[in-house]
Amino acid sequence: MNKNLIIKSLFSCLIFSFLFMELSFAHSHPSLLLTKQGVNEIKSSMGKISDFDNSVNELKIIADKALKSEIVVPIPVNEGGGYTHEKHKNNYYEMNAAGTMYQITGKKEYAEFVRKMLLKYSELYTTLGLHPSKRSDTPGKIFWQLLNDCVWLFHTALAYDCVYDYLNTTDKAYIEKNLFRPMAEFISNGSQANYAVFNKMHNHATWATASVGMIGYVMGDKNLVEQALYGSNKDKKSGFIHQLDVLFSPDGYYTEGPYYQRYAIWPFMVFAQVIQNNQPELNIFSYRDSILLKATNTLIQCAYNGEFFYLNDALKKNYKTQEIVYAVDIAYKNNPENTFLLDIAQQQKSFIVSDAGIATAKSLHNIKYEPFEFHSVFLRDGANGDAGGLGIIRAGKKDKTQMCLTFKATSHGLSHGHYDKLSISMYDGGNFVLPDYGAVRFLNIEPKSGGNYAKENHSWAAQTIAHNTVTVDETSNFKGNIKISSNHHSDIQYYDFKNNKIQIISGCETNAYKNVKMQRTVAVLENKTFSYPIVVDIYRNVSDSTHTYDLPFYYRGQMVSVNFQYQKFTAQLNPLGTKNGYQHLWVDAFGKNEKPVTHFTWVDGNRFYTISTTGNSNTEYLMTRTGADDPNFNLRNETAFMIRQPNVKNQTFVSIIEPHGFYDENKEITENFETSIKNVEILTDNEEYSAVKISTVTNNSFLLITRNKDFNNDSEHLLDINNQTVRFKGNYYFTELTK
Repeated sequence: MNKNLIIKSLFSCLIFSFLFMELSFAHSHPSLLLTKQGVNEIKSSMGKISDFDNSVNELKIIADKALKSEIVVPIPVNEGGGYTHEKHKNNYYEMNAAGTMYQITGKKEYAEFVRKMLLKYSELYTTLGLHPSKRSDTPGKIFWQLLNDCVWLFHTALAYDCVYDYLNTTDKAYIEKNLFRPMAEFISNGSQANYAVFNKMHNHATWATASVGMIGYVMGDKNLVEQALYGSNKDKKSGFIHQLDVLFSPDGYYTEGPYYQRYAIWPFMVFAQVIQNNQPELNIFSYRDSILLKATNTLIQCAYNGEFFYLNDALKKNYKTQEIVYAVDIAYKNNPENTFLLDIAQQQKSFIVSDAGIATAKSLHNIKYEPFEFHSVFLRDGANGDAGGLGIIRAGKKDKTQMCLTFKATSHGLSHGHYDKLSISMYDGGNFVLPDYGAVRFLNIEPKSGGNYAKENHSWAAQTIAHNTVTVDETSNFKGNIKISSNHHSDIQYYDFKNNKIQIISGCETNAYKNVKMQRTVAVLENKTFSYPIVVDIYRNVSDSTHTYDLPFYYRGQMVSVNFQYQKFTAQLNPLGTKNGYQHLWVDAFGKNEKPVTHFTWVDGNRFYTISTTGNSNTEYLMTRTGADDPNFNLRNETAFMIRQPNVKNQTFVSIIEPHGFYDENKEITENFETSIKNVEILTDNEEYSAVKISTVTNNSFLLITRNKDFNNDSEHLLDINNQTVRFKGNYYFTELTK
């Protein structure tokens, strides 16, 4: 063989190897969420499973309506909720629906619609600069922020996958050259800020890597896929896989909280299914002890009556939203032994029109399953599970009226975190009784801050005083500095949820305020003396300098009564303070109480609730409501009963939260509107122990002792209380005292 022929042969081999490397992901289409096998299963199941048929018909309605309408791809102008924003958003939903219907029906008009839409976007995209809105540090081209461009590509990649084989070579080359490749480059490296987002540990990065990776799989572009999986430098220090290592705790708790776990679970689960379909050898659903499957269960656990807990920046969302439908279907397909998920799928009555959706629908139709088990649980925070965590205590009847108490002792939660160390929230009787405010945001309502977060989200919702926890000297935790807060987390000292009579959790925070140790122990008690489970809240604040401590309890419903004289400000209201959230609180009323125990009672739904709290002659009681310094009416009207202890070094708040009685407006029935708590006494409170005695009007009494240091389940304790010796083992002691 001559030298030239050898060189040509070697060159041909190199070219072949290069093409093989580049096209190693180019499988048959569709291959992202839908596969040929899934399409066949869907076709053969049509008419047999009504709820799945409904999901298909919902897509068909969207696609058929789109076919009858003019294709409009407007020049981007508006922010969230505005015309161009919503039009581009509807366009990707329509393409996704039409692409899916093309696969199921084989009708070319669906594929032709997607083709024409993609050609129009290809023509537009080459002309676009950055979006004209100046609100985002990372603007997109189609949308006001890069995140929305990622979501657009995420959905459009699914549509492109479905019509890929319909398109001719010329159209695919044009669309990829003018739309998908430059968009993938813009998202991952269009600017220094975009590059930083793509390689960040944050939900925006999850959408970015998922969208770039998905379009990479469709186009058979190994480079894009590996950048999405392993970061721009492919060094595994960032990218989708590293996000799985960093953003979830070993228990599947997402560091930004349940609301953003709900949002992030969508790209996490969808891209994972895409990876599984295209690179099954990666075993993505087994990665890190099946972290994504854990995360789905954990997310559902972070809900009350299907509505996710309001932690950090949060709005009202439940597990019937489309992102949870995706998560449940995909999680079940990849772990069909978890039949509890079928209970959630049955409540959703909606499915992804995909392999995962039909698999879940078939099982729901054919398999017996148990209800999803909601239970008390402690969820660790932090990649290694060592950054505090979230306590969830459930008590009472296992139905929609069950009590649920959340205890937040986590890390900050990235950019969506709040300054609310050791805060609690309470659900009961089907209602949000002691609420967390969540976010000041008007999603997709353009006149309200462009559909984004209002400025009050920072000045109010994120501040410590907006939560059911202690604020020291009218200053938020870490002085409201996220850089400092992000370096710290609260610590869980102990918890025990195994005893039906008492479930207890204790946490500590030593960094939120200089030289102030904050220690909160919350117990939920169940006893025949009480109609419903009650909460005992022991909140210790210890310092070597003088402070003012404020503990608000935000409540839903209507105040009924108090056992002290107060001044109600009926002619003029004044704000409680000037900054750190205090400027947003009107003071409705103010009072003091000479009695050692103060009772505050309100009604919500068909139950009464009373907070019985210890105090002294210097303790101040304030009734507040949001709305001050709010010229644009951005704040909801939220009321609070606030306990203030001024000018002390140490302060221990002991409060009993008791649901009681019955109220029916229709039948005009009122029962037991007065609390059964007669007295609350702090018998001991020092560095070692806190001991609280609770007495009722029926002369029942209970003793709770909690350990304040050196926690050990096996340690033996001996202490004298009221001239009686108490022995116990472990971190706490609880007993009903004899009459």
